[in-house]
Amino acid sequence: MKKPYLLSIGLVFSSTVYASAVQDLRPCTHSSPFTFEHKPAYQALKLTPPLVGYCLPTPNNPREKVCMQGSYQSEKEDDGSYFKMSYWRENQRVLEWRSDGFLMSPADTFAVELINVDGDSAAELVVSVMTGEGMGMGVQSSDIFVIDRQKNTISAPISVEDYGRVSGFYGRSGQACRLLSTSWQSGEDKNGSGLYAQGTWYQLKDKQWLETKAFPKVSRRYLFRFEKEREAAKQPLLWFLDKTTELN
Repeated sequence: MKKPYLLSIGLVFSSTVYASAVQDLRPCTHSSPFTFEHKPAYQALKLTPPLVGYCLPTPNNPREKVCMQGSYQSEKEDDGSYFKMSYWRENQRVLEWRSDGFLMSPADTFAVELINVDGDSAAELVVSVMTGEGMGMGVQSSDIFVIDRQKNTISAPISVEDYGRVSGFYGRSGQACRLLSTSWQSGEDKNGSGLYAQGTWYQLKDKQWLETKAFPKVSRRYLFRFEKEREAAKQPLLWFLDKTTELN
């Protein structure tokens, strides 16, 4: 007769521990979703058509910048459409890598910001590149890259959905920020089937993204209140602190 009671205590204790792990997290990301209303100060590159390109200076440091350039697919089958990214310091190219993102006119599909990703005294440069946008809810897919400006290295990309709304970096003051990678999934609960935001936490180690067990996985059903929060979001939401969120 005591086993159900003990099981109940265990579940309550587990939920309390999970809730306390995320309770005091705050957004480290300040980038808003990619919209025409919130467009960064892109600098156009002088390139020969059909090449196009734009740059963004590093926050508070105009001597550093990230650029994106390329050309759209031509009539020739072999001329595939892709864009390359590059990181510049003192007018010298330090890093270059290929991106699955794209440029629109005017440019509004990549962003840069300084975030303490590894917990040391120097902030890393986080580059988010939009790779697609769906119909209906307008869910944006983005690749996230992290540049270590001390070692001049770049991380592997990680793909997330709704960066700047329900995906983003979160952390505590003075500690490393972790990436909450969220995707939208169909599911069921006691009230029937619905759409859910499903979030998993990642940390960056040796340029690779590893799932971290320090924070629980989070899931919240997309109901009217959540919809209004998402529509008004100008930076990552603390959506996982809502009382309807499931932690496990």
